[in-house]
Amino acid sequence: MPSDPLQTLTASFQPSEGFLVGGVDIHMLAQALGVPVFETPWHMPQYQLGEQGAWRLMRGGMGLDRGYYSGGCVYGGSTALLRKNAQGGWDTWMSLSPFEIESQELACRHAHGHTVVMGLGMGWVTANIALNPAVERVTVVERDPEVIALFQHMQVLEGLPPEAAAKIHIEQADALQWRPAPQQVVDWLYADIWLRLAEPQALAEVQQMQAHVQATQLYFWGQEWVLAAPLQASWGSPSWAPALAEAVAATRLPLLTAVDGGFAPWVERIWRERLARRPA
Repeated sequence: MPSDPLQTLTASFQPSEGFLVGGVDIHMLAQALGVPVFETPWHMPQYQLGEQGAWRLMRGGMGLDRGYYSGGCVYGGSTALLRKNAQGGWDTWMSLSPFEIESQELACRHAHGHTVVMGLGMGWVTANIALNPAVERVTVVERDPEVIALFQHMQVLEGLPPEAAAKIHIEQADALQWRPAPQQVVDWLYADIWLRLAEPQALAEVQQMQAHVQATQLYFWGQEWVLAAPLQASWGSPSWAPALAEAVAATRLPLLTAVDGGFAPWVERIWRERLARRPA
């Protein structure tokens, strides 16, 4: 989890005894189901709900979820960003569910220097990256002006210390075409521009972004799933770690692989959760 200075700044969502969602005690429900209540030390903005064009920010009730790496849990009070689709229904582009929070933690923890975030969404990642003392500047690239307008309505920045909010700069542009200014170094790149995790084109699009950005290091949403999916035959065997290392090298990207406990065990743990969520 985050280092102590960051954890001090961001500790926020730890439901107390008697925490009610829809009249139900979340701790009693978790006990009945035999799973923990989800807690996170990350900053959880107090969003101003609203709509902008095709986008809507809503708050949900209680739910049962599996984390990206931590297993089953109960959570409550999650906020979600939805977009109206061509069929008249609604697609959830982001939510503060345990799965989505955990799937973006590495982006927040390892960000440093000049960080570029591809995709604004609800601004959760942007806010937590700005709270990281190792980060000097956060450039957010978002192509949809309606998302930017809704973000301004959400009042995410108002919940941050002034010195953290001042790091954030939003540019309206296409993530696949954006380039930093001449002589502007990008130390860390995080990409999340997709509706679903590990979409087939994700790796190719990250490679296209990196060709323009030339970040020193990068991480993208669902990176572990993208790398592990083609290696199912070797998963859990002695050849797993070498195969994963080869897969990383084959991307020709400066991917984040230095994680606590080793990258191969980390990806294996996440892949186990993926199989528990939805068998391959």
